[in-house]
Amino acid sequence: MLLERGDVNPDKPDDMGQTPLSYAAGGGYREVVKMLLGREEVNSDKPDIMDRTPLSYATEGWCRDSAENNSGAVKIQLGRDEVNPDKQDDQGRTPLS
Repeated sequence: MLLERGDVNPDKPDDMGQTPLSYAAGGGYREVVKMLLGREEVNSDKPDIMDRTPLSYATEGWCRDSAENNSGAVKIQLGRDEVNPDKQDDQGRTPLS
């Protein structure tokens, strides 16, 4: 419902630079990840202030939570050309490490 509103920015980061896509990916919310990635204004590889990307949050959630849900969020993101699975965060870690 919020995505239908013109005054809502689906790529707006919070104070730590984390976007709605990062939260959805980290929580394994595959359908929300798909919805957000369907929006032109959403940057699928946007890093937060620690240089972590939505894929990074999805892979962390995969290890921590439900592998089934997060593996879907990981696969959706890896299917996009603009997502770099080798992008390092501020600690030098990649999403797949």
